[in-house]
Amino acid sequence: MKVAPRSSSPSRLLVSLAIAAAALSSACDGKSDTSDAAPDAISDAAPDSVSDAASDAASDAVSDSDSASDAASDAAPDTDTSGPTCERSLPAAAPVDPSQTKFALSLYHFNIEYVIGGLEAIEEDGKPILFAGWSDFEGWDNDRVEDWIITQTFAPILGVYERHPSWKVDIELQAYMIEVMAARHPDVLDLLRELAWGGQVELISFHYAAQLFLAFPREDQARSLARVREVFEDHCLPLSGVVFNQEGQAGEGRQRMLVEEGYDIGVFPKNLFRYQYSDAPRWPWYASEGGALIVAPGEVDPTSGVEVAWDFFDDGELRAVPEAVNPYLAALAETDPERVAGLEAQLAAREADGYLLTSISDYVRHLDLMGVEQKPAPPLLDGTWQPTSTTSSIHRWLGGASLVWHDAEEDLRVRSGNARARMHVAATQRLLDAARAKGADVSGLEPRMAAAWDELFHAEVSDATGVNPWRGEVLWCMRLNDKLMADTEAMRAELLALLGTPHASVDLRTGQVMPLADLPQPEPYSETTAPLDVTVRADGRETTVRWLEVSPTVKRMELSVGVADPEATLCEGCDARTVRVEFPRTDDVLRYSPGLIEDEVREYPLSGFDLEVGEVWLPLANGLIGLGDGRYVVKHVRAGHMGVRVSGTDPHVDFVDQTLPEDDTAYWAFDVVEGDASTALDYANRVNIDPVVLY
Repeated sequence: MKVAPRSSSPSRLLVSLAIAAAALSSACDGKSDTSDAAPDAISDAAPDSVSDAASDAASDAVSDSDSASDAASDAAPDTDTSGPTCERSLPAAAPVDPSQTKFALSLYHFNIEYVIGGLEAIEEDGKPILFAGWSDFEGWDNDRVEDWIITQTFAPILGVYERHPSWKVDIELQAYMIEVMAARHPDVLDLLRELAWGGQVELISFHYAAQLFLAFPREDQARSLARVREVFEDHCLPLSGVVFNQEGQAGEGRQRMLVEEGYDIGVFPKNLFRYQYSDAPRWPWYASEGGALIVAPGEVDPTSGVEVAWDFFDDGELRAVPEAVNPYLAALAETDPERVAGLEAQLAAREADGYLLTSISDYVRHLDLMGVEQKPAPPLLDGTWQPTSTTSSIHRWLGGASLVWHDAEEDLRVRSGNARARMHVAATQRLLDAARAKGADVSGLEPRMAAAWDELFHAEVSDATGVNPWRGEVLWCMRLNDKLMADTEAMRAELLALLGTPHASVDLRTGQVMPLADLPQPEPYSETTAPLDVTVRADGRETTVRWLEVSPTVKRMELSVGVADPEATLCEGCDARTVRVEFPRTDDVLRYSPGLIEDEVREYPLSGFDLEVGEVWLPLANGLIGLGDGRYVVKHVRAGHMGVRVSGTDPHVDFVDQTLPEDDTAYWAFDVVEGDASTALDYANRVNIDPVVLY
């Protein structure tokens, strides 16, 4: 397949080069209601008391349906990921030649939501806005940018492999991109299908949309994976057992889940590995969480007897267009034939040098059959693939300031809004399940419910926060959050009518829905003294802290942050958009639940890591991190879903948001839990993962 290039004037390309650094905010390198109100009236306030009150109000449950974990399992049943259910089969693997020790690999990460919402938008005041204020971007809506990615960056890469049938490659993309190709670019999808079934293109997909999945509950990812399998089967595409992800997200939970879901091989970014272990030599492959894991890209320990060269491991959108062009500059350039020819020449030279141009799974197959030792992986913490150069690992997406479009960001409004919206989507799903179990006709609601999950996945995409989200992306996802709140409210009204009750309690953990004549009114908590010395920093703003006694073992810190005072004199290096809360830590042990792991608190001595920059940032989807001496702190994600910083040399953990608009306020809540790890874990999950919700 050939894509005719469009010539770009030199002046246009010079301009694109000038702003490329500002605009280079990709899905990989980074990139609604306000949080000044108290959290929703749910068990988040007092998990046990609300659940008990609901039980007292109605002893008979409408439905004792699937728990959240069961529901996620139902949404993503075990399937054979070797290929879809269509009459195609992959070619038999070639015999392994033990003398072949040189392997050349390439992984193209494509993100159809690179610029979610497109390059034009409507601001909250109703005024139209364009990316960088340039008139060139007028008319570049969401679909037009998606089309550019497929025709100008994706199709040319497929063309390279169509012309060279002996070369193999890994292409990672979200399932939503398959749907876009099917709807608007069937010729490109046809070529992809032929290359995939021919064994040349190994298709990697681990999410329906480009979600920041490490920051959200496992159920979301399980349902997203179910959609992946559905889309691949619907379009007769083989899904490989390899996993790489949006933003290069990786960690022990990602690795465990891929194994549980039938995948085989996790790809862990080398920069994230170095972030945790500095310059430790990397082995060709590891055993991790019951599956295989490779660290990529880069060379491997030469004592293994294997040589590995990576010809590409980056955003696929960057390789076939002029240098310094990316989808944020889609209006300025198209496919560059010289760069495509250069790629072909590079790969041909690699092959001539004795390298086998193969896929990741075939490379791992060779390692196995050649008898290369599979070493156990060290502890691997959650993070993303550019943790030191641009992103502070996960922090850039959860409260970290962008590099350029700083005033456009509202990370916590986006991410806490995501958390609130997903709670209501999940609770509405439980209501629908209960109505179906009761025998009600929910056929009209089921498509709306499925659409809500898809929209939630889009709302959770990384590019609404990150390295450089432009204002249009921020608005796009905040509006999806708002739409989800409105849509689920409308569905709940219909479902409560079908269930014959004016109110209900919905337990996201057990799936139990209980009818209520009236909503129970929990007793207010009494104020108490602080159980430990917490530091709040919000320069140029008034802050109020109060402590409440939730139970004898749980104390809640509520933080209210006022608008910035434009007349205030800020301290040197301070920023009025930054709010920081520091909790004291008393030992060297990191205790947390990795993303997608909700049944464990994993413990590692910080001294066991060789931290490249002396710190790590973690997402904490369930909000939990240990402080030592039998204490844990739990952030409330629906109030303030920010990343947490942990350092081996600083005696505290820091929750930081650098994106609070100067004219906005904030409300954050943290619970300090005293007890063992299992008690703290259960509490954190009840607050953030599977609360009891009252309607």
